[in-house]
Amino acid sequence: MAALSNFRRNLRRAMEARGLSQRDVATKADMSYPYVNRVLQGKTVPSVPQAERLAKTTGLTLRDLIQSPKDFSQLLLTIVA
Repeated sequence: MAALSNFRRNLRRAMEARGLSQRDVATKADMSYPYVNRVLQGKTVPSVPQAERLAKTTGLTLRDLIQSPKDFSQLLLTIVA
């Protein structure tokens, strides 16, 4: 479950770093806004292909987004700089 929690937290942080709204991500991932909102709130668990599509909207991979928050912070510093 830590990977799923990391995914949601890191996806949100990546979205903020890229200036993407939930609607932007939904459009880019070809998903509905309510679905993306439920994923970010932890009310829905995305399938692996869906999680990969969500990650791709931020320019990252699923592997990037399931990292621990500390490791992701390091990655985020390199992509935002």
